[in-house]
Amino acid sequence: MENTKKKWYQKMPHTYLILFAIVLIAGILTWVLPAGSFERAIPEGMSRAIIVPGTYAEIDSTPVGFLALFRAIPEGMIAAGNIIFLIMLSTGCFNIINRSGALESGVGIILKKVRGSKLPGTAVIWLMTFLFSLLGVVVGPEIQIPFVAISVTIALGLGYDLMVGLALIAAGGGVGFALGPINASIIGTADAVMGLPTFSGQGLRWAMWFCGTCVTALVISLYASGVKKNPDKSFVKGISTEGFGFSQDFDQYQLNGKQAGVLVVLVGMLGVIIFGASKLGWYLNEMSAVFVIGGVLAGLVGGIKVNEIMDGFAEGAKGAANIAIIVGIARAIQVVLENGNIMDTVIYYLSAPLEGMNPYMAAIAITVIVGIIHFFIPSGSGIAVAVMPIIGPVAMMLGLTAQTAVLAFQVGAAVPNFVLPTIGAYIAMSSIAHVPVNKWWKFGVRITVPLYLISWVFVVIAVATNYGPF
Repeated sequence: MENTKKKWYQKMPHTYLILFAIVLIAGILTWVLPAGSFERAIPEGMSRAIIVPGTYAEIDSTPVGFLALFRAIPEGMIAAGNIIFLIMLSTGCFNIINRSGALESGVGIILKKVRGSKLPGTAVIWLMTFLFSLLGVVVGPEIQIPFVAISVTIALGLGYDLMVGLALIAAGGGVGFALGPINASIIGTADAVMGLPTFSGQGLRWAMWFCGTCVTALVISLYASGVKKNPDKSFVKGISTEGFGFSQDFDQYQLNGKQAGVLVVLVGMLGVIIFGASKLGWYLNEMSAVFVIGGVLAGLVGGIKVNEIMDGFAEGAKGAANIAIIVGIARAIQVVLENGNIMDTVIYYLSAPLEGMNPYMAAIAITVIVGIIHFFIPSGSGIAVAVMPIIGPVAMMLGLTAQTAVLAFQVGAAVPNFVLPTIGAYIAMSSIAHVPVNKWWKFGVRITVPLYLISWVFVVIAVATNYGPF
């Protein structure tokens, strides 16, 4: 009999345990690192206070004690409440849509046509990656969570595994968010801090987005092809696909009138969300409201009884409870650092090595330093407000343009998302797709490394050309 016992280094602790271990380390750091703080001010034209460079000073130590360490978890859940409710309500909405059978039938018909056209699976992967990447240009990772079920279902229908389905939305949508030119939370906030026109310098960023999306599609398609040739190479071999996939042969799928109506509601709902996020400044709460309206409307159009619609929301929320706890614990890490007053200390000491570097090395170093700080500050706008007032002036003293500083900041504040345990959206996507988070991180490294390399090429180009606002 073959010995299948895993080695110690192959055993992965529960996601809760991994995140709480990081919370514990953050708590220990509050006892080790000196507490410190920058002065903050609200510049004209901005609504949030930003750090005033050169004002860092040590303050009285406020280490986080035993009870406060555990209290940070519910505080983290409260801080991440809008994300948690978005996950629960969107999951409930899609649970109702799935009850109607419309989503399975619609995707089944599409894949039947794809197979009939003899379009290679690799071409479909590239097409889906670019479509999700364009979605990521418009909306952030949290808003992409509801698309996981669709993405995984498509991947399984094409004969691939759960990881391919997760990667299409998490990596495809993620690269659009990371390298896209109109990222409101990261680029918009950083531009405001640096006094640049909002979303200026788009030409170079669109080129970086296109190359980054090509790299992402290549990584996903190479993995997918390898798994199709040899299923033993799958990162998720043996993991149940229950809840995804198709219940009948593709040739048997047809849409009745009610199901067609539900799909119209689905498309309309997603269109409203994208329009609201890109044109009306909507964020998580507004989008959660749209999912509530969309779920009820889809249920009524699909002929589902009112009580069953409510049950659908309840079941969806119940299924998302595990994800909500994960997001809350991840946010608790930031809560601990802030309560211990060492967040500014981390920023101060990590930014210090930039002084004295040549412009090319400094630009690349910014992407790395910001990536490390991003581990502690998962919010895009939060890290922009906290870090850009320090990084920006230092970068300009070293000979970088303000636009280059923002570009380097953008790379560091988004490219590492795929492998950071504090980014709750990707852990949530992984959980929905039934992919263990350590397996996702393993795949995420395949995305992160080449994206960093391609981004550094564009950062170097920015330095060499004195990258300006337009």
